[in-house]
Amino acid sequence: MKNSKLKLNANKTEFIIIGTVTQRAKLDGFFPTHILNQSVTPAPSVSNLGVNFDESFNFKQHISKTCRSCFYHIRDLRRIRRFLSLSVAKTITTALVSSILDYCNSLLYNTANKDIARLQRVQNCLAKVVTRSPRFSSSVPLLKSLHWLPVHYRIIFKICTISYQALASKQPTYLNSMLTPASNSRELSSTSSNPLYIPRVKTKAGCCTNSVEFASCQCQVGR
Repeated sequence: MKNSKLKLNANKTEFIIIGTVTQRAKLDGFFPTHILNQSVTPAPSVSNLGVNFDESFNFKQHISKTCRSCFYHIRDLRRIRRFLSLSVAKTITTALVSSILDYCNSLLYNTANKDIARLQRVQNCLAKVVTRSPRFSSSVPLLKSLHWLPVHYRIIFKICTISYQALASKQPTYLNSMLTPASNSRELSSTSSNPLYIPRVKTKAGCCTNSVEFASCQCQVGR
């Protein structure tokens, strides 16, 4: 830290232990610890660049925060929607709500379906407000008319975009180094695709690593 001309601020120091309940229980005896005469204990959740990470690595708190923020803007949009044209409403929606839904959404690839469904309800509500459709109307045709991908596919699209850019430009190097082309030991079903090797993992946290997510998403798109 001295080389970077930084100084540790113990009062603002936060850290989190990510793991199963059993794994975290094994470390209870090591805390609290002391940094610069300040007692420090693991936090149940921490925020990094606007994303909330929790102990179980399930992003439930982050999704709850995202939903609250989106619904706040949707309520405001609903109040003024009748004064806006469709194109203006879509522009406002992209700037205020869709940007929140899409922010760091690649982290949510292996999140539970019930949590992704919460984000999908936000998008469905948004589509009805933008198109001024009845509350109980079907959201599927509305999303198609607006050319909006559902939340799950927006996540896959984001990951595929990042992996393609990392492969094509070989930058950033830390992402490019995680992408390994699959072996050509047998004829592939699609010669136009360039599938990636999917590492074997044994834990849920392992499924959330970049190398697994990138390769898994590319396989889904290839099919």
